[in-house]
Amino acid sequence: MADFLEQENQLLKEEMVTMQANMNEMAATQTQVDELTELVRTLRAAENKPPPPPPVRTQAEVGPSTILGGTTPFNTPQQTIPEGRP
Repeated sequence: MADFLEQENQLLKEEMVTMQANMNEMAATQTQVDELTELVRTLRAAENKPPPPPPVRTQAEVGPSTILGGTTPFNTPQQTIPEGRP
């Protein structure tokens, strides 16, 4: 009878070791799930965030030539007829 109890005790110890290893593995898996859940929350928050407005250009960035449409004065004709042509 003592041998039977000793074998039973050994089997129970082995089961306990296996269960502890499984619990450790489950805890590691739960940590990964928690990390992925937080990543998904962060990505969803970023998707719902409106895009930033376009940058506003200042007059210094634009420059006077851009404001005036280049260097050609407004009253200068863009097309001229050569002299002697009707």
